[in-house]
Amino acid sequence: MDYYDKIEENSYDEYPMDYYDEIDEHFESKSHENCYDKRNKKSSDCYDKKSKKPSTKISCESKIPFPPIEVCKCNIRYANLLYDSYASSGGSELQAITQYIYHHETIFNKEVSDTLLNIAIVEMRHLDALASLIVKLGGRPAFFNSNRDWFSTGQLAYGENVYKLECPPCKEDYLCEKLTADLAGEKAAIRGYKDLICEISDPKVNAVIEKIISDEQVHARILESFINKYCCGSKG
Repeated sequence: MDYYDKIEENSYDEYPMDYYDEIDEHFESKSHENCYDKRNKKSSDCYDKKSKKPSTKISCESKIPFPPIEVCKCNIRYANLLYDSYASSGGSELQAITQYIYHHETIFNKEVSDTLLNIAIVEMRHLDALASLIVKLGGRPAFFNSNRDWFSTGQLAYGENVYKLECPPCKEDYLCEKLTADLAGEKAAIRGYKDLICEISDPKVNAVIEKIISDEQVHARILESFINKYCCGSKG
């Protein structure tokens, strides 16, 4: 049994059924409704509403199984479309992984820190899936965006002055600022993947993207719950 099998077995405490509907309304932008949203109004919520709230043993991916990483045929245009979600400096899987790991190491709250590491691991699987799709579509899994701009960590939401070194470490971890930035990143990723589905006609590629969307929706709900729990009334 690997990591991804184990995290499916983790448990939660019950949230009211309508809690997740309220979260959906909060993080899904009505102004960004596109062909994906119109096609999936009845089934777009891939999160199990009988699931339970986040804990230190949280499952950070949806119940939808990961589909085979396959393509119908080679398509360079589709490969190029995937690069922005794969390794752009803002809003990509690579950006999410590096930002979550930084936040995991610099946030003092163990529940939040451990969960962000688990989310980063799921994002690593997304990165690997996109790399495989890019190769099968005829591209190379180099770490640049669709304009061939190389990935840079300069746009990560560090939340603090990373050039300032001090012992002992600073007592301020900017928890709420970091969670807010992470949530914004998940919302942007969801919108980006929905746009990809509207551009890509390969059902095998889109099946993988659908799975990734469902995981990102789980991440957004987790982050929203942490913000509600730890940042109520904060300015962050």
